[in-house]
Amino acid sequence: MNQTMKVYETTVVFDPGLEEARINEEVDRLSQSISQAGGEVLDVQRWGKRKLAYIIRKRRDGTYVHVKHKSPPTLISEMDRRFRLNESVLRHLTVLAEKETAKPEEVKAGEGAAPAEGSGTPAPAGTE
Repeated sequence: MNQTMKVYETTVVFDPGLEEARINEEVDRLSQSISQAGGEVLDVQRWGKRKLAYIIRKRRDGTYVHVKHKSPPTLISEMDRRFRLNESVLRHLTVLAEKETAKPEEVKAGEGAAPAEGSGTPAPAGTE
């Protein structure tokens, strides 16, 4: 089952009127649902109260929390459903995190494939 786990980043914007204790409860509830599904919370960042780009439910501000987690893909739709039903959540977004280790390897591999300096002609296309 561990093979199907993927790394996701979930950002939740809570109602700015919520007390810190209530936000902590909501984050704990999210963490529990991730662990119950066999996942793991990797990082929780509390970005605090920030101004929204536009008014949502007559609110100009929102309290942001960002959670990076390893979860089965089936959990994401369940989390989405719970967020939509929760009156304390103004907005939420879950995205599949990029593979951090793949990026530097791709750059290193791409550097070696460049044509020699001064050749002026591109390398021939793969002859198979």
